Amino acid sequence: MSFFENTKDNLKKGLDGESKIREYFKNIGINFMQADLIFFYNNKWCLAEIKTQEKYLSPPFDGHGLPQWQIDFRMKFYNDTNVEPYLIVNCLSDKCIYIQSFINLLNGEFYKTNGIKPRTIFPINSFKKIVY
Repeated sequence: MSFFENTKDNLKKGLDGESKIREYFKNIGINFMQADLIFFYNNKWCLAEIKTQEKYLSPPFDGHGLPQWQIDFRMKFYNDTNVEPYLIVNCLSDKCIYIQSFINLLNGEFYKTNGIKPRTIFPINSFKKIVY
C-alpha cells in the first residue's frame, strides 16, 4: 500500500481543517496566501510557489507562469519580510524542474496572457533547469 493510501484519511482531515480556516479568514477580511514550500538557501529563508504543469507553448516565447495575483501576494510578502519568493515548476512537458527567484524573473522578460484566467508567463531560458 502506498504512502498516500496509508495516510489519505489524515490528509483529508488536514485539508478540510485548512479549508475551514481559510474560509473563516476570508469571511472576516484577513488576507492570506498558502506557501507551498519554505526552504533555507544561501543562508536565508525563501518561499516557493510550486506548479506542476505543461510548458506554455505560444508566442512570444515558450515558458512557465502563474496568475498575476499569486505573483503580487508573494512580492508583497517579500517586500514586508525580505523572504525571497521562488517559482518552482515540475514541468510535465520536459520532465524536469525549472526554478528561479521571482526577483530575477520580474527583472527580465515576461508576457501576460488574456482571457478568463490570465497568467504571467516567463521565458523558459529565465529558469535554472534541473534534470532528475
